[in-house]
Amino acid sequence: MSDSESAPLLSGGGARSAVSNTLEAISEFTARPSTRRIALVSLLLFIGLFPFSFYPSPKSSDGTPSPSPLPPPGKFEWKQCGPNGLVCSKFVAPLDHLNSSDTRTIALSVIKLPATTKPSLGPLFLNPGGPGGSGLSIVRGRGKFIQDIVRGRYDIVSWDPRGVGESEPIKCFPSAFEQTKFNAFGGASGNPPTNGVNPMKNYAANLELLAKMCEKYSGDLLKYMSTASVARDLDALREAFGQEVTNYWGFSYGTVLGSTYVNMFPDRVGRVILDGVVDPIDYAGDVIDSYVGALLHTDDVIEGFGYECEKAGPSRCPLAKRTELQPGYVVRQIKQTVETLRKDPIVFVDEESGSGVFSGDDLSAILFTATYAPSNWPILSSALGDLIHDSNVTRLATLVKGNVGETCPVNIISREAIFGVTCTDANNKPEHATLEGFLKDAEEFSSVSWVGGYALLVENYICSVWPVRAAERYAGPWNKTLKNKILLLGNTLDPVTPLESAQLLEDIMEGNAVLLTQVGYGHCTLAQKSKCTNEAVFEYLVNGLLPETGRACEVDGSPFPEITTASVRGEFQLPDYGFPVIRNRIF
Repeated sequence: MSDSESAPLLSGGGARSAVSNTLEAISEFTARPSTRRIALVSLLLFIGLFPFSFYPSPKSSDGTPSPSPLPPPGKFEWKQCGPNGLVCSKFVAPLDHLNSSDTRTIALSVIKLPATTKPSLGPLFLNPGGPGGSGLSIVRGRGKFIQDIVRGRYDIVSWDPRGVGESEPIKCFPSAFEQTKFNAFGGASGNPPTNGVNPMKNYAANLELLAKMCEKYSGDLLKYMSTASVARDLDALREAFGQEVTNYWGFSYGTVLGSTYVNMFPDRVGRVILDGVVDPIDYAGDVIDSYVGALLHTDDVIEGFGYECEKAGPSRCPLAKRTELQPGYVVRQIKQTVETLRKDPIVFVDEESGSGVFSGDDLSAILFTATYAPSNWPILSSALGDLIHDSNVTRLATLVKGNVGETCPVNIISREAIFGVTCTDANNKPEHATLEGFLKDAEEFSSVSWVGGYALLVENYICSVWPVRAAERYAGPWNKTLKNKILLLGNTLDPVTPLESAQLLEDIMEGNAVLLTQVGYGHCTLAQKSKCTNEAVFEYLVNGLLPETGRACEVDGSPFPEITTASVRGEFQLPDYGFPVIRNRIF
């Protein structure tokens, strides 16, 4: 990489200093050549709808799915499952890796995009985050892009982790109808009460009911859904592929899986990238502490949205003004609109977007979603312009319409799967065992983000009443000496996995990891294009060359390019990695 593609690492004195430094750095770089309640947006934040569909299961003559015979344990039987040579197989793994006398197994769904350049360097395993994200979906959606980064040298491989998607998913209801009924009629879905113990009691009771139902219908699975169990599945996949070491790229929660794997199996570490790093110490601790640390820069990304909009001007950002105003006016206007809608929501009926009530919490949910991917910012600015200037909410109401069908979606990130992993991994403080104690700290810490905050935190109370503990749980140490050094990637302003988490992990790994910083916005480095970052990833994964300590890469282009109809009138594109699932704690 040339000097023109990199920049010195930014230093700062706290969150506000970090955003100021980042905005200045980005400025310097870019100066160079159907009827539904709109609270469904909040639900989308929780379930993280995928833009890619699963291939249907084979059907028998009566229309019911026909079970395919499973390959022998530890083996693959590849079958075509998509274009570009995609192949899929089941992989039979022990349910309990620690008990050789337990003969129970679990069938994992695995997908592979074969290398296009021979000889192949073997499998590059991906985990998209969540937890509860589908590995099958990220390979179908991003496999070709990632393969292009490594110039075809790897087989791109992933799997739906145990209890997720097509790998014997966690079941908490006797039928899909019962699940829909539970969610529709007060079943701890949608927005929780704003504050106080008494309004929360019914909501919390439904969370406890959900936990008990998960135990009833998936009791044999729950204790084996921990990250440590998934790390053992990853090692079993490594062995089945005939590899001495594991090559891996994990996003968001996938960095927790990666941190766990490399410290459980330090002598089997090949070339490992952790992108959008979650603090593993916080993650393995209390859910509130983990949540608060994660949202360190959420509001800063919103500030960055306003800064970039004002800099782009009205020709590129409809929210920008032609007249000279005090800097920061875009975000001030947005905050004022959120508060106005909280006091006076808009009732709307529209043929295209349906009908509903649009509140300040709904707008906050949309803003939060937008922090993940700056590519959505032109669309957001146009829709906000309609609301702020014309009191027209229909554009905001239709932003996610492309992800909502007339039938129940099947390719979603399951909230039950999220709970199944996070609640077995967590170690809550004793004072959070009661609703009163949990809410006390939840209310105290909710001010960490005006975009996030209380409503996004309280659902984690389910972990206080989760009935099962993990058969195996890894909580450190995180500084094992590894066979090979790993690469950490992080954005200067990531809304849910702050750069400070990556810096901490680099420190505690004591020379076993090198951090590359991408100077930009969004969740994980895939959020914005960067030739510099892609080149560094290629050099590491293909040639084994780590960047020098302290290196930083700029991104390519501005979040607000020249306006086109598609750029401002399209729909939000939710990412297929590091899912926007902050209705629960992981990212």
